[in-house]
Amino acid sequence: MLPTSLYSFVLCFLYTQDIAVVPLLVVLPVLETQNLIEESIWPMLAKESLKALGGLGLLSFGGKYIWRRVFEVIAETRSSEAFVALCLLTVAGTSLLTQKLGFSDTLGAFLAGALLAETNFRTQIEADIRPFRGLLLGLFFVTTGTSIDMQLLFREWPNVLSLLAGLIVIKTLIITAIGPRVGLSLQESVRIGFLLSQGGEFGFVVFSLANRLGVLPLELNKLLIIVVVLSMALTPLLNEIGRKASEFIGEKFDSEDRTAEMANFDLSEPVVILGFGQMGQVLANLLSTPLASSHGEEWRYIAFDLDPSVVKASTNLGFPVIYGDGSRPAVLQSAGISSPKAVMVMYRGKERTTEAVQRIRLAFPAVPIYARAQDVMHLLDLKKVGATDAILESAETSLQLGSKLLKGFGVLSDDVTFLSQLIRDSMELQAQEVADKSDVQVSKVMKPLQVRVADFVQNGTPALSTDTIQDRSDSSYNLAAADQSSDDGENHPSHALENGEQLFEEADMENAFPANSNSGGVESDTDEIPQQT
Repeated sequence: MLPTSLYSFVLCFLYTQDIAVVPLLVVLPVLETQNLIEESIWPMLAKESLKALGGLGLLSFGGKYIWRRVFEVIAETRSSEAFVALCLLTVAGTSLLTQKLGFSDTLGAFLAGALLAETNFRTQIEADIRPFRGLLLGLFFVTTGTSIDMQLLFREWPNVLSLLAGLIVIKTLIITAIGPRVGLSLQESVRIGFLLSQGGEFGFVVFSLANRLGVLPLELNKLLIIVVVLSMALTPLLNEIGRKASEFIGEKFDSEDRTAEMANFDLSEPVVILGFGQMGQVLANLLSTPLASSHGEEWRYIAFDLDPSVVKASTNLGFPVIYGDGSRPAVLQSAGISSPKAVMVMYRGKERTTEAVQRIRLAFPAVPIYARAQDVMHLLDLKKVGATDAILESAETSLQLGSKLLKGFGVLSDDVTFLSQLIRDSMELQAQEVADKSDVQVSKVMKPLQVRVADFVQNGTPALSTDTIQDRSDSSYNLAAADQSSDDGENHPSHALENGEQLFEEADMENAFPANSNSGGVESDTDEIPQQT
């Protein structure tokens, strides 16, 4: 809904608004104690402030350096249950410690959230606790709604309207005045001012604590809760008013340059890389090269990996890598990705790659998905579950080595390119035939290309796909040059077909095209620790 500059300002303001509650949570117990004894408040306030700084500082230090290591150990187990349990333990433990220090458990929960947000696991944490958050948030608003005293609302409606109008007007004016100081236009400041003019949810926390400590009169506490609830209920209306007001200001005062600048804002989504092993690193370096884009700018990308050491090393090298299972739509949403430009699945395990492609395809039907296949049958499985395309890793290595060999023998580059595509289509066709016949054992050895051509001549069955024939006709393959090269005594692909020479060594077939081989143990996302390219 908002450009990045407005979005950043909104987040900063909301965070500041929440952090401003922390001193109130510290001061309220002091005020409650002051009601019981007759002495100056300042010495006690200074004492409690030092106590709060020391205790909270110790918790922050321990959470940042010690508890982070605990999270890394749990993350290496790749157990989502243990990960969620550790998050809940963090919240409960921090709340208990702050309560022992004499502060509210609400302050401890807020501090626990801040500590978890500072770790490299925040995206995965947010995705894991999303079901709990929805339930607890619904419970929170249900209890908030039931706390409204309707009799008090009808009896004190003039005071309620006055307080509500004062809250909205004062916050709107303050935010509108702050906006231009941080680089926003008047049009943007007015819109954000109306959008954020309601009371925050932490107001309920403060009022609840004040009510429990007896700092505020009960009727005044209920009245303030009513005002905050009504202001939050008016948020959609205030947002619409802010949008209309910003459009009016834009038509009257804003320059055409500013309008053009906002219209040209880039809201493109990044390319998502799942698994940041060696292949993921090479892909990331390719995308970050300006030459890879027609606009002269690098493609935005973001990578996900479940190996904490890889995430740490990659982050230190400047790669945008996040800890988390990027094949889960909830994790992508937690990372701020609503619809990726494309998804590159770089996992090594067969089952995990297939599940990731299937999950991403169900969540994003129109997004291109490219995957890394371990063998031909795996490639077909990936395409069945929704992969746009898949690359057979071992076969591509063999084709690249074979291409260099043929070029070293003097074969033309166009001939080598055509032969490579010929082999790719032949492998896929054979795998498709095996899949149709349900004869898995046949796929262990690839049928020689010249045998497929002989079958085509004898039976009239297509040996190649129509795409290959079209690619062959559209390529820059020069028959005259090919004839000339053969007349000069150089090796030509047609000689291999005529003489029945086998193009692939059978020793490589077992490694390149295994049949339904499943690797045991825990599947890893990566091949090795990242290295700067």
